[in-house]
Amino acid sequence: MRHEDIEVKVARTGSQVKEICLNGDHTVQDALDAAGLNVKASEEIRVNGETVDTDYELEDGDRVVLAKNIAGGR
Repeated sequence: MRHEDIEVKVARTGSQVKEICLNGDHTVQDALDAAGLNVKASEEIRVNGETVDTDYELEDGDRVVLAKNIAGGR
């Protein structure tokens, strides 16, 4: 467990961005909990544009976005 505070931004595509300060653990799930967001089955989690899962460790300044999962197609 980390003890330093970090600040991250959390948003669902098309929604307002929330600035979150995390102390203690710094996982995506911690940030989502602090922002009051749950991942929908039709969404994927992206941190700074890369797809990750909820146990991904965040760094200060990261941007977490819940985006619609676009599968296949043209």
